[in-house]
Amino acid sequence: MKPIYGWVGRILWVDMSSGVIQETETLPYVKDFIGGRGIAAKLMWDITTADSDARPLIFFTGPLGGTVAPFGGRTVVAGYAPQGYPHEWYGRSTFGGHWAAELKYAGYDGIVILGKSASPVYLSIHDSNVELRDASDIWGHGIYETQELLQQRLDPQARIVAIGQAGENRSRISVIQTETESAAGQGGFGALMGEKNLKAIAVRGTGPIYVADPSLLLRYSKAIRDELRLGSMFSERGNVGLQQTEEYSKRGYACTQQCGIVCVASHHYSNVPGPVTGKLRSGHIHCTAPGFEGRGKDSFYNWELGFEAGFDVASIANDYGINHWELHFSIIPWLRNCQQNGIQSTFDGLKIDINDPQFWADLLKKIAYREGLGNVLAEGGYRAAKELGWAEEYIEELYAGWGYAGHWDGHGDRINRIVYPFWLVSALQWAVDTRDPISSSHGYSHASMLWSPLQSKVDVGTPDGAGSHGNGHLSWDQLKDISERVYGNRWALDPYAEYKGKAHAALWHANRSAIKDSLPVCDWMFPSLFSLNQSDLWARADGMEGIDFEWYLFTAATGIDVSKNEFYGIGERICNLERALQIRDFARSRADDEKIIPYITRKEWWPNPLFDNQHIAADSHEFQELLSAFYRLRGWSEETGRPDSATLNRLGLTGIGEVLKQASMRESSHA
Repeated sequence: MKPIYGWVGRILWVDMSSGVIQETETLPYVKDFIGGRGIAAKLMWDITTADSDARPLIFFTGPLGGTVAPFGGRTVVAGYAPQGYPHEWYGRSTFGGHWAAELKYAGYDGIVILGKSASPVYLSIHDSNVELRDASDIWGHGIYETQELLQQRLDPQARIVAIGQAGENRSRISVIQTETESAAGQGGFGALMGEKNLKAIAVRGTGPIYVADPSLLLRYSKAIRDELRLGSMFSERGNVGLQQTEEYSKRGYACTQQCGIVCVASHHYSNVPGPVTGKLRSGHIHCTAPGFEGRGKDSFYNWELGFEAGFDVASIANDYGINHWELHFSIIPWLRNCQQNGIQSTFDGLKIDINDPQFWADLLKKIAYREGLGNVLAEGGYRAAKELGWAEEYIEELYAGWGYAGHWDGHGDRINRIVYPFWLVSALQWAVDTRDPISSSHGYSHASMLWSPLQSKVDVGTPDGAGSHGNGHLSWDQLKDISERVYGNRWALDPYAEYKGKAHAALWHANRSAIKDSLPVCDWMFPSLFSLNQSDLWARADGMEGIDFEWYLFTAATGIDVSKNEFYGIGERICNLERALQIRDFARSRADDEKIIPYITRKEWWPNPLFDNQHIAADSHEFQELLSAFYRLRGWSEETGRPDSATLNRLGLTGIGEVLKQASMRESSHA
């Protein structure tokens, strides 16, 4: 097959029911959907129908994976997400590590898994040698041991994604994971893999990846990496992130191939004594994993396991393949609430004691194996509270929507500080998605909180603020200038504009999120708006503005002649296609989007220094108007929240409008 720059040109199709393995070309998809999240959505649209019972599981890389492009080694997992509520909406997740590059070295840009095997199997890929092999002897093992056994059996350099016992038993909060902690965490896709009796995918590749302009891509990559290494808030020079006090041979560890920086929130530890298991533990810890030790007795996350026990419990959760976020941000606080309010003091005979690491270990085992009431918790905290009838009102405070605990929204998540009016942007993103949207859309939250006077703790009592280059933060006036430059208005980053301009920011970041997940690249690094390395804090490198780093890397790698506007327009196309999937399959409408309103009309969690330390709540009418503004910008009907034909045709999604029209007709006849 003739090489295409950036991609390797082939998609692998595996029918688990029949054992048939086939290949198709990637090329027809790349111009309109790039890779990762974009191509996954297009494949799902083509494979399934509204009446289909097909449940494909898709793994897809992107044109930057396996190249020298920094932060480009991620993989997208997509399908009908078991964690979704009230429907198993089509959704996606991503993971890092080195698996994406290995898959491309083997000659494949992505894998589509169809059907279900009659017995446990794993998929072995060694370049073009692809086969399903018996996994009965590794079924029942954890993710760590599964990887070790398959590397011993196949090749020590094989890269493996696998599920643990939670996925085997179809827990809705089970993950797909590679290495020691890089996981597709949200979505419950481990359950979909378990449903197919697919234990693991082991890949070893020795082939090349061709890029259009190797010297230009190398030049861009070095410049961007160096800028982000010195300028990112999450580099060692930055002042954001969690630092452990115990060393245990601690070292910086890239959670994604070609990361290029030592991230303050990502480390590898060796020989940590495990009080629960009695083992010396080694592994990667990042993102929410440090939360297992607790955030301090005065914190909302006030359990006090300590580092050693926390690391041990985190490793147990990783091995079983259980979603960390679901544990920290909903299940454990909910159980604590049940205990403190006399609703329930035990769980399946276990005394609820969040300071006892053995309680955590026993609880995790019950979830992974669906033992006793663990069978209910395996459905996720939201479904469990509803089924058991325990502290239902409290669980509503923790879950923003769609079966996912809050994240950067000012309400459920008590670790990421964001205040009104900035969480209105997050609320819009939550409203129109099918999952936690912030995992690939931190940009606005970081801009408004981490780079503003709110983070620097200077006087924010006046509209001018008092930002200071000396502490790496911008004034409100500087942020409003940037808002106009990025979002087209000064209101999006104006703390006193309230609802004004927020729809523009939500739209911009939603489109950029789809681009990032299609290349795919690290969400914390892109889009690169700001930099500690620049006197004006505006990211730039080698003549490139940070806001366009993704475009420069894409064009150098692929050689595709696409304007910046056309490139970012692909993100809009992807978002509309995903919306079309929701409408076709589950009649998604404005009424669904508005289900976020009761959550955000609760008072925000954080005292708001912009408004005399009050706790502000959203106004229902104002938010509905904001949602209408977002729909208008999207080209969606204000009444239904659905794309109109002109929007779909403009985006090249021809034929989709007719399918949605037929879906609406069916909906009307059923009503």
